[in-house]
Amino acid sequence: MKLLLPLKFYDASGRILPSLGLYLCLLYLSRSFLIFIASLSGRDSGYTLLRIFFPETNLLYISLAIGLPALAVLVIVGFREKIWGNNRTWLFGFIRPCMTISILGDLSFNLMLAKFNHWQFSWAISFTTLIGVLCLYFVIKDNHIRLMLADWRKG
Repeated sequence: MKLLLPLKFYDASGRILPSLGLYLCLLYLSRSFLIFIASLSGRDSGYTLLRIFFPETNLLYISLAIGLPALAVLVIVGFREKIWGNNRTWLFGFIRPCMTISILGDLSFNLMLAKFNHWQFSWAISFTTLIGVLCLYFVIKDNHIRLMLADWRKG
């Protein structure tokens, strides 16, 4: 049997491991949860940290809602052994759509922020928009994700 990917991308049972790019995209998409958790860990500076990244409370809630599908994908990827053990491989079909929804929501959020800034240039908005577009391209075009999901659905 010919391997579709190099041997380093397989685990001990012969299943394809998630790529580093997938983890980086999930980390980027769940950044609002990371900021929120970091603000909870600091007693005195928690409120200040939230105000730096989210000047209005509504922006935090919108960003957390956008990150929920990415967090769901992170849970599915993290519990893949249990999902295989319980024969619920249909859950893996949600990985690519949830990531796409989260990325498109993040890009829409960035456009909304740019509109609120009256379309003036902002490094933060442009940088996050660029990373969002790169993540969307990665999720749609990456061969590793396609092979991984096909392998995981086999059970």
